[in-house]
Amino acid sequence: MSFSLEAETQIYLLSVLLGVGIGIVYDLFRAVRIMFRHKNAVVFAEDIVFCALAGFAVFTFVTGLTGKLRVFTVVGMAAGFVLEHFSVGNLAMFVFRKLMAVLKRLFVAPIFGLIHKIGQKTKLSFVKSHIILNKNKKISQKPLKVDF
Repeated sequence: MSFSLEAETQIYLLSVLLGVGIGIVYDLFRAVRIMFRHKNAVVFAEDIVFCALAGFAVFTFVTGLTGKLRVFTVVGMAAGFVLEHFSVGNLAMFVFRKLMAVLKRLFVAPIFGLIHKIGQKTKLSFVKSHIILNKNKKISQKPLKVDF
C-alpha cells in the first residue's frame, strides 16, 4: 500500500501525537508512584500494564491507518514520547512533587502529629495497666494454700 507524501506526513504527525499521548499515560503512572510508595512487585505490574496499553495503542494505530508497521511511524512515536517526557512531562512531575510535598505538610503531617499526641497521652495508662497485669500474673502463679 503506497501513500502520497502528504498522507505520510499526516501519518507521521499523528504518530508523534500518539507518542505524546503514550508519554502522558507514562506520566500518570509516575504520578501514582510519587503519591504512593510501591514495592518492586507492584512497580513491575504497573510496568506490564503500561507496556500492554502502549502496545495496544501502537497496534491499533498501525493497523488502523497503514496496515503495517512502518519505520517513520515508530520514529514519530518515539520522537513524541521523548519530546513530551523531557519537556512537559518533567515539568509536570516537578510541579506534582512540590504539590504533594505541600499537601503532606498541610494535611498528613498534622494528622500524624495528632495521632502522636493521642499516643503520648494514652501511653501512660497502658504502661500502668501493663504493670498491674504483670503483678496480678505473678500473684496468680503462686500455688494456693490448702487448709485441711
